[in-house]
Amino acid sequence: METNKSKIDQLLQKYKEGNCSLEEIEWIQHALSTTDTSDQDAIDRAIIASLLQPSSVSKMNESRLKIMLETIKKQIQQGKDNLLEKGAEDNMPIQKKTILSIRWPYWAAAACLLLFVFSMVFWQQQTSLVQEDRNLVGLNDTKGDAVKPGGTSATLRLADGTLLELDKQASGIVMGESITYQNGQSIADGLSKQSRKVDPSKVTLELTTPLGGMYQITLPDGTKVWLNAASSLKYPMSFAKNERKVILLGEAFFEVSKDSSRPFKVLSKGQEIEVLGTAFNVNAYPENTAIKTTLIKGKVKLSNDNHASQAIYLRPGQQSINTNNGNIQVANVDTEPFTAWKDGLFYFDETPVSDALQQIGRWYNVEVRYKGEAAQTHFYGRIKRNKPLREVLDVLEEGGLHFELSRSQEKNILLVTPLQ
Repeated sequence: METNKSKIDQLLQKYKEGNCSLEEIEWIQHALSTTDTSDQDAIDRAIIASLLQPSSVSKMNESRLKIMLETIKKQIQQGKDNLLEKGAEDNMPIQKKTILSIRWPYWAAAACLLLFVFSMVFWQQQTSLVQEDRNLVGLNDTKGDAVKPGGTSATLRLADGTLLELDKQASGIVMGESITYQNGQSIADGLSKQSRKVDPSKVTLELTTPLGGMYQITLPDGTKVWLNAASSLKYPMSFAKNERKVILLGEAFFEVSKDSSRPFKVLSKGQEIEVLGTAFNVNAYPENTAIKTTLIKGKVKLSNDNHASQAIYLRPGQQSINTNNGNIQVANVDTEPFTAWKDGLFYFDETPVSDALQQIGRWYNVEVRYKGEAAQTHFYGRIKRNKPLREVLDVLEEGGLHFELSRSQEKNILLVTPLQ
């Protein structure tokens, strides 16, 4: 048994690093299906321990252990299927050296591992179990009492100061001669008449999302903007003849319509982005110490106020980090973790716990507080943003954090404490 246990641990380490061959995956499957019953519990815990923190495994009850094992088996089978499909696509037999391609470069840092891609099956199943060691103040074990996720929610401020609460059942609005929802339903009667009285490029509107809200807008030129929680976008009723300019506070994803005669400019916290037609994400929350601009496709020109001569250019797959002192650094990144929010996902890839919980706090409209210093650890993996907060916390606690949720003056407070 000890030999099998050691070899399984060794091969799972290779699997996490993306270096497992088809032959080795088949060996793992065979070992999992033929192990003697008397040895199975020890083998199971060895498997789980190789993927999670040992301290978490020691506290895991038998129900969770079985669910985790089944999840791992399914993921290993999927990895085998992927290799077989790839071999068929390439029209050649799969050799022993064929490598399973999985982007988990930091999984070897098991002490930091909190989430992983294939944990989603486990996560969805395990939330139905009774949590024996829960201590969430103010929440009962009923789904109705859980803190719900955010959704589509926004307000639109017109030029005369009128504040309209937008339909939460609609996903976005469209700017044109009048303002409508995406289904064509009118929002503001008579707005087009008002815009005729003055230059429509001088008529400023403001779309704002609250904590726990997001919304989409199609601007007059056809540019699409997704606005994340606690963000605002100021824009004109119609763009000027020589440029298209908007002001962002918070986070937004832009798909800019191409117009070579009118550059599109995004102003945010002293930074200016200039593009002709492209797709990019801007994170410029006021409480953050830096602005992050992530380019998906096209090309952007980026500069600080009064420093246009020191502008830099980003290529697809690059991200700029613009600090408050005006220093701009550029790095090549995987763009998906920075744009997944618009597709309904939290995507963590070596994300510091403070950054990840900041995202969660904005989306669930909870104030995050730390007992002592914030844990120096990182999150990995993907979580759907439509899950109740209670389910998210159940997953995060497996990584060595404890959460207490309470209410204070109509505000949800999330207290974070590292486990000893």
